[in-house]
Amino acid sequence: MSVQINGAEIISLDPNAYVTDALFFMRRNNVRRLVVSNSSNIIGVFTIENAIRQILENRLEVRLNELKLRRPVYVEDNYIKSIVGTMIGESSDFVLYRGKYIITEKDVVRSFNWSSVKGSVEGISKDAIVVQPFTKISTCIETMLKNNIRHLPIVNGIALGIVSARDIAYSYDSVTGNTIVEKIMNVNLVTADDNSELSYAINLMIGRNVGSLIVKTRVKNKVKILTNRDLIKLIFSYIL
Repeated sequence: MSVQINGAEIISLDPNAYVTDALFFMRRNNVRRLVVSNSSNIIGVFTIENAIRQILENRLEVRLNELKLRRPVYVEDNYIKSIVGTMIGESSDFVLYRGKYIITEKDVVRSFNWSSVKGSVEGISKDAIVVQPFTKISTCIETMLKNNIRHLPIVNGIALGIVSARDIAYSYDSVTGNTIVEKIMNVNLVTADDNSELSYAINLMIGRNVGSLIVKTRVKNKVKILTNRDLIKLIFSYIL
């Protein structure tokens, strides 16, 4: 694979900035990661997982240099094979290139040529961990962190909506841990049937600019989910 991926220029914050500053910059720039740097030295990466953990623990006025930040993950070149191999090897959803650019799972999914990929959604999607509309946001965060996931379908017999770690982080100044998830869930679901062609589902995700897709099942209170993380693993199997 000779595809090169440019990614986006890094958005960085000083390590003396507060968590509230990071959350504000995340929301304003619509990003899930901020590089924390002191002059020209990258100290770590403040991720969406860092964000929701601080919301859960009510530590919004803590400085970034007091947190356990995500270790920076670097690539020596921006070819897709190097990027995906590093993401898989480091269990990371991003890589840094030349200390100036950040390349994410979404960038990779958008750059990959999916025309030769065959099969149905059923073969790669997995059973989703779900919550009900009256679940507290604190419980949603705990579930995300415990299971290392970023998306929770909201189900009451059928899928009613979905909440992401980003939705929670961007609502930091308008909700509390006791707020029920129904208040911030996204009801504009992107869905597909389990027998849908994989290429159709992926193009739907790219076109709607989402990181996950709900796969409908015939079982009450059960849905499956397809995420960018699943697609990165699939790409890896193609470029080995």
